[in-house]
Amino acid sequence: MTLKPSLIGISISGHRFLAWAYDSEGEILDTCRSAGMAPATSGNNLESIRATLDSWRRDFVDACPVLVSGAFAEKHGVPVTSRVKLPFYLENIGRHLHREDGFSFVPEFVQVSPPDLTGGTEASLFGIEQSSGLVCMPGDLTRHFSLVTGRVTSVSTELTGEIMSAIMAADHAASAGLPDQVFEDQVFCGWVERSLDTEDAVSPFATRAAYLTGALAPEHFECALSGLLIGADIAAHYDPGDDVILIADEDNLKRYGLALDALGADVLEYAAEDCLTDGLWEIAELAGLVAD
Repeated sequence: MTLKPSLIGISISGHRFLAWAYDSEGEILDTCRSAGMAPATSGNNLESIRATLDSWRRDFVDACPVLVSGAFAEKHGVPVTSRVKLPFYLENIGRHLHREDGFSFVPEFVQVSPPDLTGGTEASLFGIEQSSGLVCMPGDLTRHFSLVTGRVTSVSTELTGEIMSAIMAADHAASAGLPDQVFEDQVFCGWVERSLDTEDAVSPFATRAAYLTGALAPEHFECALSGLLIGADIAAHYDPGDDVILIADEDNLKRYGLALDALGADVLEYAAEDCLTDGLWEIAELAGLVAD
């Protein structure tokens, strides 16, 4: 089948490579998913991208504009000054793209005080319909944004997912392996509530102590720990009654949604991949890479 894309949008996160071919209306024609992309280093990022594109659709290479998100300055030889500083108006993104060898790179946003980086998640901010609000974007790292009339005013990055993975790995080693884990809403929300009570919050060790003393079923350890960590993440950034835009998929959408509900926030949910694909198309339009 012959496809004539108007844009290739790419998202790179670690070893994960996602690419979408868009038609002239911004609809997805074809998708590439690769979990085996070699880690990018200065000087080889373009070669890695081209090689992955070739293995997907060789006929797409050089056939239309290519927009890349998540390939950071230190990874493709672009000076660090190519990052844009917060606060930043999203509508100005077009003048800040870095162009190299036919590719356009979306710069990540940098916050000076306290120091923070958006790490490729900035593209999804272009995929929502709201110009103002609090945005929660969970993943291995969870990022919290503040938007005011189309301007990103702040970002805060939490290590919630990484901490979760590290504790689970350590606990498996210490206990010679836990049983298969089971998620239950009631257990999760119970531990979320413990973290939302900031005046009497408990440490992550409480979940281990609970199952070692028989107060928590071993198969609920991961569920309880997740509730405790996500609850603490939510409590640190939002208040009851806040309007929160949640951009997430699958487990994170459910878990962060439950935690925000427990807090008493008003949640507007977006699917993460839809936000990303819509965001890349919007950036391309703002940058004049595709016809209006």
